[in-house]
Amino acid sequence: MSAPVVVLGAGCAGLYAGRRLRERGLPVVLVEAEDRVGGLAGGVRLGGDVYEYGPHIFHTTDPEILKDVQALMGPDLLPYERTIQIKFLGNYFKFPLSVPDVLLKLPIATVLHAAASFAWHFAKGLLVSAPVENAETVLRRCYGDVLYRLFFKDYIQRVWGVPPAAFSPAFARERIPRFNILDILDQLATKAKNLVSPRRALKTAGFVEKVEGRLWTTRKGFSLICERMAEDFQKKGGTLRLSARVVGLKRDGRRVTAVELESGGRRELLPCSGVVNTLAINEAINLFEPPLDAAAQSAAASLRYCAVVFVGLKVRRPKVLRASFMYFREHSFNRITDLSHFSFALEPGTTLLVAEITCDPKDAVWSDQTLAVESVVSDLVRESLIAREEIVQTHVFRARHAFPMYTLGYEAALKTLLDAFSALDNAETAGRQGRFQYVNTHVAMKMGREAADRLASRLRPAA
Repeated sequence: MSAPVVVLGAGCAGLYAGRRLRERGLPVVLVEAEDRVGGLAGGVRLGGDVYEYGPHIFHTTDPEILKDVQALMGPDLLPYERTIQIKFLGNYFKFPLSVPDVLLKLPIATVLHAAASFAWHFAKGLLVSAPVENAETVLRRCYGDVLYRLFFKDYIQRVWGVPPAAFSPAFARERIPRFNILDILDQLATKAKNLVSPRRALKTAGFVEKVEGRLWTTRKGFSLICERMAEDFQKKGGTLRLSARVVGLKRDGRRVTAVELESGGRRELLPCSGVVNTLAINEAINLFEPPLDAAAQSAAASLRYCAVVFVGLKVRRPKVLRASFMYFREHSFNRITDLSHFSFALEPGTTLLVAEITCDPKDAVWSDQTLAVESVVSDLVRESLIAREEIVQTHVFRARHAFPMYTLGYEAALKTLLDAFSALDNAETAGRQGRFQYVNTHVAMKMGREAADRLASRLRPAA
């Protein structure tokens, strides 16, 4: 038997890549450092309950992926209606921002000032481009200066630890939902284009985050979709290795020859015919032995991810939040999810909350579990969302590479790393972490599929 393709990481991209490679007839070993599949789209079982890494739902406009997931899930795939709110100035606003909310809930003087600022910056943006584009220039053009300062400037600094002016324009375009009047204009333009030419296939390169298509969930959240993909991968003859951390990638010139794993305190060398990487691309680059060139190593050092501490609370109340998930500007956490809104199978009379604290791994909250829990609980009590005596259990879990940080100049560094992977004869990189791209789960799946197809064609051209 020939050496297998080794897929690094069992998140959405890795699971989809593994399944696709098996369909192409290649032997595959899928390795995952955690004791569960799914990555950031998976669930964490704590105290008999399943907590998720935030509010994940399934949606896609890609017919092949939709058909595939529907076949995997059957009746367990449940339709879902999502609601989002943001608390600001004592009011709850729909998110993304809607014109009626802004008009009715802000002071009239602020509304008039915001409307004039929005019109001015929108018109100016059509005629004049900023000398140097960054996230701040894009947000001011899309929202006007008043709404930008009210809703985004300080919030982005607090959540990400970086001011908007230090972010690439891609951050604003891909991460910040557009004012709904702009979405309407965009939708009209898209419909007009579709009348002239057929709808194009979903693209993974340069993907801008949008929630499109019908929304779905399961009784166990998105983690059940990941578990079904893992089961299907194994049914197709793939090998799944959990609790196996990648510590090295051996290469001979332009070919990866083996993956070094650490599992159960032991190290082993797993020969391979090729690899599909879905680990953080900057860390994967530094795993190669012999090392890649100095330019790749320098580029890897310049890319940053935002870490998140998740505080899960089991609460003796059937529902806590007034929306599926909510954003807060003044609390220790920036987003909190109520899993009772997601059709989760929960203990009667209880719900599970997941609060997210963005941070740097050097921050105290990353390592101090007591600090993280007390910060969240104190804010929830102060917000009058829960009482302390309603809390049944608290749990803390973490994600070191939760969000790629699109700081100014990241594009050049990322291109260097992607070029380094492209220069290898039998390696691909895919997924949110693997391509340093903030994408939805269905796009990560498609990335995995595309990476698998490219690699399979190189390893077996006649396949």
